[in-house]
Amino acid sequence: MISQINRFVSNGAGLEKTLRLIQSSAQVASVFTVNSTAVRLTTAKLQLALTRRFFRFFGFIESFQRVAALLNRDAMGSISGWLDMAKWTCFGFYFVLEDLTILHAMGVYAVPWEERIMREANTYWFYALCFSLLGTIYALLFSGESQAKGKGKRGGRKSEKAVAPKLDSSALWTALVIDGCDLLIPAELLDWMPTGDLVIGSTMVLSTLLAARGIWKRVSV
Repeated sequence: MISQINRFVSNGAGLEKTLRLIQSSAQVASVFTVNSTAVRLTTAKLQLALTRRFFRFFGFIESFQRVAALLNRDAMGSISGWLDMAKWTCFGFYFVLEDLTILHAMGVYAVPWEERIMREANTYWFYALCFSLLGTIYALLFSGESQAKGKGKRGGRKSEKAVAPKLDSSALWTALVIDGCDLLIPAELLDWMPTGDLVIGSTMVLSTLLAARGIWKRVSV
């Protein structure tokens, strides 16, 4: 167990999820505390949020690489290809815009346009998660249709055993819950769906644990 924990926190994604879990837990705890304790928890939440920004500072590189890969694969002939293209394009713009304000967030170089840029960044984040949700829903519907066709063509119980293992619907449902929870964060930041610290913190805890479980499985092998 100790070696597994060590591999998890030594992994960049695992460490980021660990910090995110602490951040979201502090946000939830701050709701139930007052005075100096609430201030400390809020400060911890903000500092952890800033720390996590460094983990995704170069996230735009992977995002635009994925866009290029989709173009090279000529994946634009399918609905899922278009949704992936839109998702990673929006994520790329989100990372770029957020990076422009990192010095302001660090207190190194204040700029008057930080609030406007961050609003645009969170808007792209919101759209990216929406496209991700649509892509997952489409994959779930398409997988169900493929499974039905496979059963119809092959028939019998043997065909069910042959087709079912290829469809990882549980991973798709997990991704759906994660994106659905995370969607509340930019919606809250943009004042499109004010929900409060308790709801945001609680949904962050849930999405973080679900995402961390997948990373734990990968690094524990």
